[in-house]
Order: sequence, then C-alpha cells, then structure tokens
Amino acid sequence: MVIRIHPISTGRVRIKKAQITRKPGGPLRVMGDRDWSDWLPIYAWLIEHPEGLILVDTGETCGANVAGHFLRWHPYYRHSAAFAIREDEEIGPALARLGVRAQDVRTVLLTHLHTDHAGGLCHLPNSTVWVSGPEWRLARGWGGALRGYVTHRWPKDLAPRFYDFSGPPLGPFTHTFAVTKARDVLVVPTPGHTPGHVAVIVRLNDISYFLAGDASYTDGALRARAPDGVTFFPRMAVRTLDRIAAYARTEPTIYLPTHDLRSAARLRETEILAMDVVAP
Repeated sequence: MVIRIHPISTGRVRIKKAQITRKPGGPLRVMGDRDWSDWLPIYAWLIEHPEGLILVDTGETCGANVAGHFLRWHPYYRHSAAFAIREDEEIGPALARLGVRAQDVRTVLLTHLHTDHAGGLCHLPNSTVWVSGPEWRLARGWGGALRGYVTHRWPKDLAPRFYDFSGPPLGPFTHTFAVTKARDVLVVPTPGHTPGHVAVIVRLNDISYFLAGDASYTDGALRARAPDGVTFFPRMAVRTLDRIAAYARTEPTIYLPTHDLRSAARLRETEILAMDVVAP
C-alpha cells in the first residue's frame, strides 16, 4: 500500500486579520480589530498508511454556525470568529466521500484542542485519540473555558492518550514521537499557538510533509517569523517557527498549515518550501 495524504476541508472560518499576524496588543488587539480575513479553510488530513488510517485533526461541526454552540459569554466567539460549515462537510461525511468509514480510522492525532481542530471528535468514537499532556491539562476546567476551549462539546467519554516524546531528535526538534513502526509518521512539539501544540511530519519519498496545525496560519507568517495574534506566548511561538525553518533548510519540506488558502494546492503540486527568503 502506498502512503497517501488527503486534505479534507471541514468548512470555513473567518477571523480577524490581527489574529493571523500579531499586532501590538496581541489578543486584546484581535478583539478590537475591525478587519476580517477572507473565508479560510479548516483542514483535517487523512494519511493512508500500511499500518492503518491516521487522521490529523478532526475539523469543526456545523453546530458552530448556531448561536449558543459556544459559551455565550466568551468575547472571542462573540466578536472575533465566524464559521460557515455544512453538515456534509463534517469529518464523518467527508471521510465517506473518500470511501473511508469513520470507524475504520485507527488513530487520531490532534495538533491541539481548539474547537476547529477537535470539534469533529464526535464522529470518531472507535479511534485512539492522541494529544499532548500539556494541551490536555491547559484545556480542562474553568481555566480552559476562559482560554477558549469548547470542552462541553467534546464526547463525554473522551479519554485520549498522550504523546510520549522520548524518541530520538529529528534535526532541530530534540524530541519526537513515532506514530508508525516505520517511523515515517512522527509528531514533534511545536509550542507557541498553545504551549501544548504539536505538528505531524510524514516522511515520504525523501520529502517531509509538515502538517503544521496552527504553528502559523500561513507559510508567509513562517517566513516572516511572525507569531499569531492570539498566543500568550509569542517568544515561544517564534522559537518554534525558527525550528521549522531550520528543518526546512535541511529537508525538502511541504508546509501545510490548517488555515492556509494554498495548503491543498501546495500538497497537490508538491511545492517545496523555499526558506532562503526567511527574515533574519
């Protein structure tokens, strides 16, 4: 069986431009920004692998379109995000269009637990779900709600397993977690957007497909070393962007953020990330 990566669009989201690239004021600037982005994709990624089907993130559900789906009091969801998701774009129906039954997905790898990455977990009750321990702890309780995690929409019996980053280094990434015995699907820590954020690297035909989650929203933000506007850890985010850039300088890399308008085309066209124009 040949390894294949499929982009799966689970709908669209609009966010403030100050969220995509950080402006002075950070999260507070996002709340007050009047400029909205274009409609952006919400990608999940299906990896067809000889060791089983692997899904990276689960996208959002059409419940996000409905008033009251999120915590009504939370200012971010009231003022800084808008969703447009059809029922047939949820991850279950989207997988079915690829000829895949959700119950046959062996493994779900979450880059982090924000709602547009974990909202579709309800479609995958038979899968083993993986997330980072720091991310799980950060999302729990009232503190998690204040940070914007939509835990009341998770499956009630959600009991994820935690990445064990005890594997050998991979370039600038000092810790790795091997998903497959062949070590061609790896998880690496990419803290910044959230402290527990991770990315998934698929190594295929001497190319690294870097499923970046929200390490940055675009490849341009990576090149500019620009953290996003909602992180409370911008220095941490920049260090992560520098690691990704260093990796891409030594390994042919296709960079695939969740909300980049060109991610699907970049995958289809095997567009290698050129890092010679990265800001110093």
